Amino acid sequence: MKNIKRLAVYCSSSDHIKKIYFDQAKGLGALMAENSMDLVYGGGMVGLMGAVAKSLKSHQGHTIGVVPEALKIDGVVNTIDDELIITPDMHTRKAKMIELADGFIGLAGGFGTLEEMLEVMTLKQLGYHQKPIVFLNTDGYYNELFKMFEHIYAENFAKAEYRQLYHISDSPEAAIVYLLNYQPPQLPDKWFV
Repeated sequence: MKNIKRLAVYCSSSDHIKKIYFDQAKGLGALMAENSMDLVYGGGMVGLMGAVAKSLKSHQGHTIGVVPEALKIDGVVNTIDDELIITPDMHTRKAKMIELADGFIGLAGGFGTLEEMLEVMTLKQLGYHQKPIVFLNTDGYYNELFKMFEHIYAENFAKAEYRQLYHISDSPEAAIVYLLNYQPPQLPDKWFV
């Protein structure tokens, strides 16, 4: 596996969340910069998106914002990015982020974050990429989602080996260690026979 040079970070754009989420987002940004990992993200200056980007930039990191035309709004789009890519729509934005990234990490977030994380998991399951996928499970935020995943395995809607599609970390430090040591898993064929 090649080194992680660009990490896509999916996360909340809300400022109305607990401080611990911001603390871990800032910690992740600092660690990414220390490990020469560029940030690929949704280009927002608000919420956890803004926190990761500002922290990374304050530690001399490189940021790449990818924003759909409809969301290119003053006061929302970050003005500190080294690169800003404008796409015609959300579908193109997501595809561009996947193309640019060597790995993916999901911080706490809402429907958009979940959708992006599940998409990269599905693409990995189908063999479209072998890039690492990490959930940063700050304060147990994703515990209920992981219970749902276990239900999916128990009911045979996915093979239990697909737990290897993703990694769960409780801290930015643990997430970075996993990314630095990542080896693609040997996954079985998707289909039950």
